Amino acid sequence: MTRTRRGPRFVLGLYAGLVALSALLGVLFSVVVSGAEAPKLLFLVPLPPTAVGFAVYGAVSIGLVLGLPLVGVVYVSRRVETVER
Repeated sequence: MTRTRRGPRFVLGLYAGLVALSALLGVLFSVVVSGAEAPKLLFLVPLPPTAVGFAVYGAVSIGLVLGLPLVGVVYVSRRVETVER
């Protein structure tokens, strides 16, 4: 099976797009919802209840939730070349 660059590039672009979209939705949330409580990044780091705080919260949260499994898939796919039957 030959490797192409279109597949990994598409997945990386999709990942970056979803992270950017979650940051944008964080900004929109802070604009639309008034009186929102300050988010805590990873339940540890308090962020300000501003547009930037919610953007960081959205981007980092989605980046970790999608990024860690993606790193695992890349690691396994590079280690396993063929499937034995």
